[in-house]
Amino acid sequence: MDWSAVCNHFKQTWLTTLMSCILFCGVTYFLIWAEGHAIQNNLMLDEIMSAAETIDVHSSDEAQKYEGRVVHIVGPLRILEPISEPDYNIQVLAVKLRKRVQMYQWVEETTETENFISEHADESQKTYWYRKEWKDYVVDSALFYIRPGHHNPTSMPMFSETHIAENVKIGWMFLGIDVKRKVNDYYEIWSDSRPERSDIKLHSGFYYHGNSALEHEIGDLRIHFSYAGREDDIYTAVGVVESGTLQPYNPANFPYADPLSLLRKGSYSLKQLYDLEKRDANTHTWKYRMLGFVQVFASAMTLHPEWLTLFLQCKWVSSNFRRSSRLWVNLVLSFSYTLLVISIPWLFHKATFGALVLGGAVLPLLHYSTFLGREPDSRYARYEDR
Repeated sequence: MDWSAVCNHFKQTWLTTLMSCILFCGVTYFLIWAEGHAIQNNLMLDEIMSAAETIDVHSSDEAQKYEGRVVHIVGPLRILEPISEPDYNIQVLAVKLRKRVQMYQWVEETTETENFISEHADESQKTYWYRKEWKDYVVDSALFYIRPGHHNPTSMPMFSETHIAENVKIGWMFLGIDVKRKVNDYYEIWSDSRPERSDIKLHSGFYYHGNSALEHEIGDLRIHFSYAGREDDIYTAVGVVESGTLQPYNPANFPYADPLSLLRKGSYSLKQLYDLEKRDANTHTWKYRMLGFVQVFASAMTLHPEWLTLFLQCKWVSSNFRRSSRLWVNLVLSFSYTLLVISIPWLFHKATFGALVLGGAVLPLLHYSTFLGREPDSRYARYEDR
């Protein structure tokens, strides 16, 4: 590679090259953080599972016996006091009651069409139109292109909120607030019991604050309720016992990490619960990896094409790679770079897995290299951006 050509090209494209390098550094940090987070979660999960013991919480109260110990419990939920919304005549025996508030508002939409009649071909024309929708947040009508006749309220009269039952048990074990927050199996409430307040109307399971439940005006409110964690639903939980209450566990090896507790609907053994948590954690990690790969590829595409031209002049690059399109070259390099970054944290945690990922990063480069016996073809010494 001609390093003088590299220096000259950097002088010409230093700004875009610097921006691309910043993007590469950012996505590299993101990938390393995601893998480090995945490793920490795996270690914390292993720690809490190895310390947990299965106990029967449906026999006599033995809170003092298990004080400070990590336990695995299974059983139906017991809600000692129902959650209620008196204004709407709603009362449920559940862990959570969620109220969703929406307001009827103007919404602006635009379309952009090319103006072929104009002398300048690059000119376009925007079309604005307005419709009314139910929204969970305030739409700022001051930003509309056509403001007269399209005014929205500046604030919500009430907000969405979630109520959590104070006293929830599995057997004789109370559930702590952080454990109860993990209950998220919501069911919609379609009540036909009309509220006593005359300013609240009920129609098709929705409660309306306005003059009519059928003809809505700007500023009207629509409220819908749902609940999670029904009475007698079977749940499996893992946590530490503190004063007869199941609380999140503080891992000894990770004193600065957030406390960990496990809660799932259904009856699961420790092994089954471990496998489910591991599967969900791996799925979450792969989402981060795919996002990181897309970011690496986008960063590579922002580089000036001449950088690939200079890179493909390396003697170890095969002629097949030089004949490939810019899109394919960037795709291969991004794939290898992503796997390389992913492998770094795992080399220190699980060397075998890290080496396999590192091998996956090197394999595409070896395939398009001269190290496997291919000779460079002089006819394609110059990379063409297709």
